[in-house]
Amino acid sequence: MSVNIKLRCMVTINTGMLTPFLKYVSEGKVIRKFSDLERFTFPEVTERIYLSFLALAVLSQQKETESFVKAYADQTMHYGTFDRVRMVYNDLANMLAIVSGDPEITKKLKNKNQAQAMRQRQPVPVMALRRYLRSFEDHYANLTNLERALNIRDANYKNVRRAVANFTKLNSRDKAQTVARLKQMLQAKLPNTDLHKKFKEL
Repeated sequence: MSVNIKLRCMVTINTGMLTPFLKYVSEGKVIRKFSDLERFTFPEVTERIYLSFLALAVLSQQKETESFVKAYADQTMHYGTFDRVRMVYNDLANMLAIVSGDPEITKKLKNKNQAQAMRQRQPVPVMALRRYLRSFEDHYANLTNLERALNIRDANYKNVRRAVANFTKLNSRDKAQTVARLKQMLQAKLPNTDLHKKFKEL
């Protein structure tokens, strides 16, 4: 005679341990799927990448937002490489996929012909960016190198980069002005994104 015994296994999950992670889980608001690429030119994407790094650099130098920056950076690098656009990527990871992933991605951009040529002329130092995302150290060197790689020529961005690189040494007034300028830039270029929302809390 055989006896079938069913066992029910109940596992208690400590949701409190998950809260810090879930709090910062984000998905792309700017680019989530291939059809979204048609709204942007290559320079518009590189501008938004640079702005994202400027924002993260400031947030990394604020004690109250350090945990957000680490979680955002970890999520950006979650898949190891920026090979293609994914719905589950955050905005920065998807934008990095455009400039450093499968070259076929640029054919979906609004200026697809120019975009392919621009990408060939502007190789992005992915390994250096990954190191920066892990450490957020030496802001001046990393942001300056990224500025060159992305061919950022706007004087406003250059001025903000200088302030961001020396943010901890700024006086209270200059810090407030730098944060205010970045808030305006994020509102104009990356509205309602996770970076924009976090910046509004400062």
